[in-house]
Amino acid sequence: MKFLNWLIILAILCIPVYADGSQSIVLVDEDGRNITVPLNPERIVCLSPGAAEVLCALDAQDRIVAVTKDCNIPSSLQEKENVGESGREADIERMLEIKPDLVIAKTGALFPKDDEKKLTDYGIPVLRYRVLHIDALLPMIEDLGKLLQKDEQAGEMKDWIDGYYQTILDRVGKLPDSKKPSVYFMSMGHTDWTGNRASTGNTRIAEAGGRNIAADLSVTVPHVETEWIIEQNPEIMIYSMSSEQHQGTYPTIEEMKAKQREIMSQPGFEVIDAVKTGRVYITDINMASGLSEMVTMLYYAKWFHPDLFQDIDPRAVHAKLLKKYAHMDIGDIHQVYPDAPVEVPAAFGRLSTTTDGNGAFVFHDLPAGTYTVEAYKAAMGVYPYMGNATVSLAGDAGGINITLKSADDEAAERFEKAAADLGENAGKGTLSGTVFGPNRPGGDPSVIPYEDAEVKLTEYAAKK
Repeated sequence: MKFLNWLIILAILCIPVYADGSQSIVLVDEDGRNITVPLNPERIVCLSPGAAEVLCALDAQDRIVAVTKDCNIPSSLQEKENVGESGREADIERMLEIKPDLVIAKTGALFPKDDEKKLTDYGIPVLRYRVLHIDALLPMIEDLGKLLQKDEQAGEMKDWIDGYYQTILDRVGKLPDSKKPSVYFMSMGHTDWTGNRASTGNTRIAEAGGRNIAADLSVTVPHVETEWIIEQNPEIMIYSMSSEQHQGTYPTIEEMKAKQREIMSQPGFEVIDAVKTGRVYITDINMASGLSEMVTMLYYAKWFHPDLFQDIDPRAVHAKLLKKYAHMDIGDIHQVYPDAPVEVPAAFGRLSTTTDGNGAFVFHDLPAGTYTVEAYKAAMGVYPYMGNATVSLAGDAGGINITLKSADDEAAERFEKAAADLGENAGKGTLSGTVFGPNRPGGDPSVIPYEDAEVKLTEYAAKK
């Protein structure tokens, strides 16, 4: 018993104490720093929208004394004192006048180090969280639960969010690449900026069961040319709409529709599969952080694989989240458009496939006619290898071999302008074959079957 008492005393002694006698705790923030902060702080300035959202969800809204303008969920936060548009422009002098117990800011350069030093020189600790993905959100919820001594409440929130997250991972985790749609993500209000495999955008796409066409580019946030996007021919495009691109706190349906039309009408984009099928989705940038990141993941997963997520309605989940944690009615709040998966015409799905490990491909239920079969394969994030074959299909046709070679401008132009029209009659013909490409230099044989090559039926003339 004495030994147990000593353990309790030692534990108490190990908890740091501020000069005014209040206890403190050491937390590891998203920047990976050990920061000593007061337990149950009474005055918090929050410059991180995700953190502000979770603080309010933990019933600590009354402890928040000031925010930046981008902290807008729940909407009642807009009644708090505003100390800047964002952490980059925060009014440090005013924050010092407010005398908070704690400041929570975004990570890295989104809150200047010099500004943090001004605060810490006055004894004001700074935690940093940006929470652009669930793998950052869950630890932050746990941290803020400890900070406010609301571990049980934070644990319930974590479990609810993680439950949906694990559902997504479980359902798409074993899908082969051939079943994953190619996706182009347009970052932060730009059609020509995206993210490679080191970006959060790539993580979101990959975990939701998609293939990021920019994954292998060398820069984390690369700038790309229109011609490159067209060459990649993504099946799905997702645009992150920045706050400057809409009038109110949240974008309206009309504003998102207008943005979608603007993207789809860009010169050359009419040949992209995503534009042909209408699978161009608009999201509010505010959906990419905080608790709503979980909803964004559900939207991605359902857009990519509607058949796997028929039982989940992301908007209904979003409504429940807002009601439960922000005490808000979803009402006219629409932060994605369209919110339901766009249905792809049945014929369109028969126009594209991916070769298996033996380089083989097959198309089913084709009407009789003459087809041009295009095949191409990516290397280092571009498509330098293309080939084609033309075949007349009266019944089943097999053994169509396509050899890939470097594409010239004429071949690329022909591919971009190719039109597919399988007609109304589904037919019952089967077209199959193998895609070959060059072996490694000096390898034998010189040409080998190409796995994961994309194959499309790009021209069709009905049999007369």
